[in-house]
Amino acid sequence: MADKSSQSQSQVRVIEWAMWANEQAIVSAVLVLVGGILGVAGQFRYWQCAAAAIVFSVIILLTEWPRSKRKKGHTIERKYQRFLTPLVVLMGPLTRNYYVRFLFQFIFAIPCCFLLPTLIGGVCLVISSFIYLTAAIKGEEWSPIIQKPKSSQSKEMIISEPPSHPPPRRPIDTRT
Repeated sequence: MADKSSQSQSQVRVIEWAMWANEQAIVSAVLVLVGGILGVAGQFRYWQCAAAAIVFSVIILLTEWPRSKRKKGHTIERKYQRFLTPLVVLMGPLTRNYYVRFLFQFIFAIPCCFLLPTLIGGVCLVISSFIYLTAAIKGEEWSPIIQKPKSSQSKEMIISEPPSHPPPRRPIDTRT
C-alpha cells in the first residue's frame, strides 16, 4: 500500500499554467483584432474603443508569440519566434513577469468589453489574464528558448549506400 501511494506522488505532474495562458492570450488577441477591425469598419458608436483594441491586440500578439521554455520536457518553438524573442528579453520584467502580464491584459480587456464586436475577445483576455495570475502565484516566469549550436558530429554524418536488395533482406553472408 505504501509503495502505491509513494509511486502516485512521484508521478504527479505539475501544470504549467503559463503555457495555457499563452495559448489563450494569442487566441484572445486574434479575436480582439478581428472584432476591432469590424468595429472600426462598421463605424460602431464607440469605434474609438475598437481602434484601441486593434492596437492592444497587436501589442499582445507581439509579446505572446514567443513561447516560454518549459521547466521539464521539450518546447516546440513557434514559427518566427526567434525574431521576437529578443524583443521580449529586451523589455525585461514588463514582458517576463506574469504578474505584469496579468495586469496589462486585464487593463487591455476593459475597453474591449464596451463594444459588441470586441466583447468576446475582451472576455477571453480577462480569462487569460487570470490564468497568468495563477501562473504567477505558482512561481512561474517566462524564460527564452535558447538554441543550442549544432554539434560537429551532426555535420560529419556518414552517408551510407542505399540498399541493393528489396525487403525482406537476408544477412549478407547468406545471400547467393
